[in-house]
Amino acid sequence: MTAGLQIWNASGQLMLDATQRIGRIKGSHYLDGNGGSVGMDLSDGTPFWSFQPDFLFAHINGNSPVPVVSISSTGVSWTYSTPPTQSFLVPIKG
Repeated sequence: MTAGLQIWNASGQLMLDATQRIGRIKGSHYLDGNGGSVGMDLSDGTPFWSFQPDFLFAHINGNSPVPVVSISSTGVSWTYSTPPTQSFLVPIKG
């Protein structure tokens, strides 16, 4: 007999099967508007990331650089995109 996990929604549509990939949270970090990195072992699967911004625009001129994320098997690093000007600079945090 085969064992596994299957989940259906209220309409009877299969939403999850044991053969599908499911993400696993390995950690979280608050980005404060400065570049940085977090070291961790990400060699046991295909890493992905998600960014949840505190805000989209904090000033009417929209000079809000976004984080640029790089992932490797040894961790995650980020920098902020180059703004068009340094006036009213408000990097997006989250």
